Amino acid sequence: MRHDRLQLGPLQFRDPVPLCGVLYLLLYFDASGFLRLGLLAAFLHEWGHIGVYLLLFRRFPLIEVTLTGFCMQVRQDRLTDRQRFCLAAAGPGANLILALLWWGRLCRRATVPGSAFLAANLLTGAFNLLPMPPLDGAQLAESGCRMLAHALQRRKG
Repeated sequence: MRHDRLQLGPLQFRDPVPLCGVLYLLLYFDASGFLRLGLLAAFLHEWGHIGVYLLLFRRFPLIEVTLTGFCMQVRQDRLTDRQRFCLAAAGPGANLILALLWWGRLCRRATVPGSAFLAANLLTGAFNLLPMPPLDGAQLAESGCRMLAHALQRRKG
């Protein structure tokens, strides 16, 4: 199956015409606004990864945007297990921090959109912690197991 690609700086859009069409239809019929908040939570999740990547490598990563979401491409980078772990934890960490901030805000004054943003961040962060490739949970488990194995090996030797 052939995929059309459109490159705009560090953003690479795969199948941009169907992507825009599906996104338009979903947003058009999003009467509750929850999809918009979910997309914002996903966008901020990716910025958690991007922020750590910028701290580690001092350059912007390649971001692939597809019908299934955003994905930061780091295959060409040589990452240590600790770097991979930090990168994987940054997205769910960003969602958790946002959820905690919004929870504090909701304790003072609860609103439906605020509660929906809190839920969107919790759901995005929790979903990405599932231990299935290519989700963050699989990256965390793999790099965490390797770091643990190296630590146990050093302790023995």
